[in-house]
Amino acid sequence: MKKIDFHIHIEADLPAAESAAYLKDMCCRHGYSGINVLSYCYNAADYDGYHAHYNEAALALKKEMGEGSFAFGCLHYGEDYAEQASACMAAGFDGIKLLRGGKPNYYKAYPHLYDDPLYAEFFALAEERYIPIIMHNNDPAYGWDLAKATPRAIQNGWVYDETYPTHQRYFEAAENVLRRYPRLKIALAHMGFYSENIEKAFELMESYPGLYMDMTPALNIYEELSQVPERARAFFLQYGDRCFFGTDASNLLVGEARAYNDLKNAVTDHFFAGEGYREFSNESRPKPVGVTGLQLPQVVLEQLYYHNAMRFLGRA
Repeated sequence: MKKIDFHIHIEADLPAAESAAYLKDMCCRHGYSGINVLSYCYNAADYDGYHAHYNEAALALKKEMGEGSFAFGCLHYGEDYAEQASACMAAGFDGIKLLRGGKPNYYKAYPHLYDDPLYAEFFALAEERYIPIIMHNNDPAYGWDLAKATPRAIQNGWVYDETYPTHQRYFEAAENVLRRYPRLKIALAHMGFYSENIEKAFELMESYPGLYMDMTPALNIYEELSQVPERARAFFLQYGDRCFFGTDASNLLVGEARAYNDLKNAVTDHFFAGEGYREFSNESRPKPVGVTGLQLPQVVLEQLYYHNAMRFLGRA
């Protein structure tokens, strides 16, 4: 079965050949035919200055990985997003990745959610030209409850008090975008964090035929879906032609990052194809992750792991 990891990030400033060596090893170990590299660099010290450099790095990595790999560009905050998106597509990107308007820990520096007029011309252009968008919007609900937040969330500053928009406000922003631009070709990263409300996910997929779900972990989405396995299986049977797979892997896959990537592969492999309840852990996350296998049919697995990504890109 052909697979592609459709959600990779640049998290270290490495030469393209070195990044490609780590990612080709990952592809070999897990059976991927290629990757989709998303330009955002979470570890950049100068968030206002990195975007052009990492766009260049993403295109260089796409080229280094060879045929069957892709790249999505990022946009510099506050400038003409529609113009930037056009330039990205002309430069050889396959789509656009959005993060800052929907990742709550960026809110204090970039206080505009995606339904802000700042994004209007960009979304209108993307709808008109069918530009694929992968959009990170929201975080897990435990980010707004320090008592429930994971150690990793606390360590990374993914916890939010009353000075941030609420969890529900981020959902409202995404749904406002979908309502205003109903023909967008847009994927919600990490299932849009609708795993905690799968009935809403059904509703959105029914209402917006250009909406895809990017099933890249956050591992909590698989734990939450495993609490409603019958509805989760029904979701993938009904909308399995508009979901795709990724791992959020780093371009520096060594040590804990490599182990965490392996853990995510083990969890998702069992969730989609396995049977029964199993727990997974390794040195990257000693606390077990418990998931229930859905035993999805082979045709759905083939769509989810490869064909839907190609359809999303307009290549199927």
